Amino acid sequence: MELRHLTTLHAIVRHGTFRRAAQALNYSQSAVTAHVKQLERDLDVALFTRRGKRVAITEAGRVLAEQGGWLLERASLLRQLMSNLAAGDAGHVRLGAIEPVASLRLPSLIARFCRSRPRVGLTLEIGGTATIGRRVASGDLDLGICSAPPARLGLAFEPLFVELLVLLVPRRHPLARRPRLGPADLAACRLLLSDEACAYRAVVEQALGARGTNPYSGIEIGSLDGLVATVREGLGVAILPAASVTPQPADTVVRRLSAPELALTVGLATREALDGTSRLLAAFANLLRAELKRSSAAQRTVPRRGAS
Repeated sequence: MELRHLTTLHAIVRHGTFRRAAQALNYSQSAVTAHVKQLERDLDVALFTRRGKRVAITEAGRVLAEQGGWLLERASLLRQLMSNLAAGDAGHVRLGAIEPVASLRLPSLIARFCRSRPRVGLTLEIGGTATIGRRVASGDLDLGICSAPPARLGLAFEPLFVELLVLLVPRRHPLARRPRLGPADLAACRLLLSDEACAYRAVVEQALGARGTNPYSGIEIGSLDGLVATVREGLGVAILPAASVTPQPADTVVRRLSAPELALTVGLATREALDGTSRLLAAFANLLRAELKRSSAAQRTVPRRGAS
């Protein structure tokens, strides 16, 4: 049973005769008759009764026309959906991102993308680089915005911007009055750390550990906002992405660390090169590239002295 044969049957019922159906479909009348006979052979039922030149639809014909109309409607919707998918105007994007990219850089970008493609769905998962990398590698996520994932996952990684890390100290902390700070200045401080899986913490531990400073203080907070709030309460200092402390939180001072300047490269993690992927993912990846590079450029200027 072919959809075009159901289309012919539906046209006969709608227009009343074989001749009018043929005219509506731009077929010959013999082609319309052939379509009906093929349906009857395929289904082993009589769709019309013929008495001389008069033709009447049977009960089986009425049921098939009714149910076939539903199938034709669904087929039309399916064709449109496939066309939208091919054009990149429909589908679902599954994105994973680390903080503060997810909260500070992505919302306006996602809103613009989804407004321009109302048939597109999007899921944003927030986590650390290790988790995002594993979920991209397993196919649970299409794209990841994170630091470079472990090489063993076999993912492609395209750097997009560098996230500068800065020191956040309480306004009344002794370091708040120091114009220049280095890793050695943190030796006597309680350093508040993000959770162990956080890529920013890995940068901090590597940089300070290489200079003989153990950054572990016994206090770990799994939220960047939580770290900022705890610094404001005066419990200690924290090394955070500059974007997460711009504008400068109340009752704190932001300082850059010299020698070395701490930073984390953030980019796009995918299972394969995006050149061969769907138009939807390619369009979204292009928007990520343009917007994240632009927005990060606006965040690069962080004062070396905060207000006191």
